[in-house]
Amino acid sequence: MKIKNQLLLTHGLLVILSIATVLINAIAYKGMESDANIINHAGKLRAISYNMGQLSNQINNQGNDSNYANLTTNLEHRIEELEDILAMLSEGREKSIVGINHNYTILQLEKIIKEWNEVFKPSYLRILENKSINDACAQINNNIDLYVNSINEMVTSYSIYAEQKVIRALTINGGLVFLIIIVTVYSFTSTNKRIRRPMKILMQELKELSLIDDEISKQLKNINTDEISEMTQYFNEMMFDQLTKALNRRAGLSKLSRMLEYTNKRNLKMSLCFIDVNGLKEVNDQLGHKFGDELIVSVVEGIKKEIRDDDMVIRMGGDEFLIVFTGIDQEVSEKVWNRINQRYQIINEEEERPYVISVSHGIVEHDNYERSEVELLIKKADDRMYAEKKYIKEQLKVKIIKS
Repeated sequence: MKIKNQLLLTHGLLVILSIATVLINAIAYKGMESDANIINHAGKLRAISYNMGQLSNQINNQGNDSNYANLTTNLEHRIEELEDILAMLSEGREKSIVGINHNYTILQLEKIIKEWNEVFKPSYLRILENKSINDACAQINNNIDLYVNSINEMVTSYSIYAEQKVIRALTINGGLVFLIIIVTVYSFTSTNKRIRRPMKILMQELKELSLIDDEISKQLKNINTDEISEMTQYFNEMMFDQLTKALNRRAGLSKLSRMLEYTNKRNLKMSLCFIDVNGLKEVNDQLGHKFGDELIVSVVEGIKKEIRDDDMVIRMGGDEFLIVFTGIDQEVSEKVWNRINQRYQIINEEEERPYVISVSHGIVEHDNYERSEVELLIKKADDRMYAEKKYIKEQLKVKIIKS
């Protein structure tokens, strides 16, 4: 995935997660507000029930004195208030109440409403109508505690349910916040890994290759992410062959010179392998440049699969490449080359290509005592490669284009 697309994806994901977090918080807040109102109204239901029982007993004790009318009026108001609360709880009439959606609480509420309609409401109406007040009060007093206990049980069960909803909302919210942190950290580390750090290494390489100076390097540190991505691509084009992704001649030879200096100082081993792709012109002329490019890419891919990270491949031009083996002598380098050549033979035998991959090579080992120059080493390797190329052409008579 391209760096720019990756950044757009991570930033878009952060926006989505942030919006989801805000929405969940809003929904959770609305739910908490509704649950608080439900519990508050259920608490009022409990208080009103006790108050109505007290009013009934006062009416029964007062008889028909002057306070009787006030007591009955208060009782009528309490009956209306209680029925309004029951309706609010069961139907969600009030805007701040969305209705109870907990099955067990709904069953308890239905039980409370049934007891109200069958036991308490008829008794209170008889009291208001001044009919059998003693019997009505007795029935109310005998059942009021159980009725209030049912209300308490409903409040308790719904409180537990509301608490569980809050915990779930907090868990989801915490998970989203954690994801936001993860995506943010990933975006930062990915940007650093894929842009900042490679750019730093690339600038160091370019400085060593004398392609940029210190002043330009300082300016490059202040450019933004998009510019870094574009500059990285630009500098990669300056250093690497775009077809094979091998180092180009200028960058490769400059780096080889520095490697050779380091090798001389530390008395380390180094070997160079000069190679030439046999019959590339023939493939281009007879089969087309599409197959010629395929041939070149296959040769370089075979090399890269066998060499180490410390080694490098340089495209010297056209069909010529230079492999730099660090820390190994000519004998070991020949073994590596044999493995590379075996890869080409497997392709020739197993893939139905209209051409044969044939590569000439010449390996030379750097002698620390002679302190040879880069050009001289390459010339020696080139001479050995040319001798093998002549042998392949004149003695083996390898046909590049399959008949």
